[in-house]
Amino acid sequence: MKLCDKIQTARKRAGLSQVDLADAMGVSRQSVSKWETGESNPEIGKLAQLAKVLNVSADWLLSEEEDLPGRADGSERAAGGPETAGTRYPEWMDRLPGFLLKAVKRYGWIYGVYMAVGGFIFAAFGFVVRLITRHEISGGSGGYGSIFPGADPFSDIRQQAWSGFSAITWIPIILGLLIMLGGIVLAVCLRRWGKKDKTE
Repeated sequence: MKLCDKIQTARKRAGLSQVDLADAMGVSRQSVSKWETGESNPEIGKLAQLAKVLNVSADWLLSEEEDLPGRADGSERAAGGPETAGTRYPEWMDRLPGFLLKAVKRYGWIYGVYMAVGGFIFAAFGFVVRLITRHEISGGSGGYGSIFPGADPFSDIRQQAWSGFSAITWIPIILGLLIMLGGIVLAVCLRRWGKKDKTE
């Protein structure tokens, strides 16, 4: 097994993305990508650090052994441990260009905020539409009922129409709330990743 294949195999076993490994090694994600494609090799001085991050031995990285050995520390968990599992970058970020990756890591959380605000506005719009249509369809002020109580010949029709339309008005409300929740989660996750990037 070549060094490039060993790095990729060990990285995946450790549960790290290329971005995570790059951050831990203090190099760019493109450097890690080149290591894994064989376009370049890590510097000799970084092999010990690379072995530690990947939880393998430096000897195995440099040897011609095929099989991936047990973890260097004998543990079963991924390198970095459970305390950092929630701050890892998702795999899809490995495919982003460098400048875009940097922007997402540092300012991507703002898009989550925009998404949450947009979801809130959408849900509020749905709620307002529900109130207005309920008032109009089920009969509000100015109808027969306000002048001659019990004399509205369309009362039953209005109630049936509202009961059918009522379910439709919930769609934008629920959809807006889901978008808002997704935006909050996105903002929190990207903010956490951005802080991790600044501290390393």
